[in-house]
Amino acid sequence: MPREKESYRDNLELISNHFGAVQLIPFKEAAKYCGVNARALQSDSSFPLKKIGGRYYVSAVNLARWLS
Repeated sequence: MPREKESYRDNLELISNHFGAVQLIPFKEAAKYCGVNARALQSDSSFPLKKIGGRYYVSAVNLARWLS
């Protein structure tokens, strides 16, 4: 069974504190939180971006995992 990275729980807590109990974070808000240009993130194939109902979102769990 794979182990989670050490910083995963810390990142998830910081994201939860910043965005509250929201599980899906709008893409542009996630990019702003990361301090990265949205277009640069959108072209990064490793970024966990999902299109839901015509808009892009990132789950809090996947963002924490990606930041770790």
